Amino acid sequence: MELIMNQKFENETIVFDGYNFIGCTFKNCRIFITSADFEFDRCSFYETTFYADPSLPIFQISHRLSQSNCDDIACFWDDVYKKGLVRPTAITAAK
Repeated sequence: MELIMNQKFENETIVFDGYNFIGCTFKNCRIFITSADFEFDRCSFYETTFYADPSLPIFQISHRLSQSNCDDIACFWDDVYKKGLVRPTAITAAK
């Protein structure tokens, strides 16, 4: 798993899969979670939307979010993603 520490992300689309985020800040981002292969610790989320695969254990994802600083987070899996109009695998979190 690739480690990303103390980075600030703003107005970005990020795929969490395969990354371990520590001390990062996400503002006005779109975050895609399609597997349980990710970690984050001491991160902050502001005006951020999560797109989570409905087949993932929601408790596992919500527990991780509850341990972070969050404002109004929206978590959902919308038709745009399910219909393939957004391809998060082509987007990377590394800068």
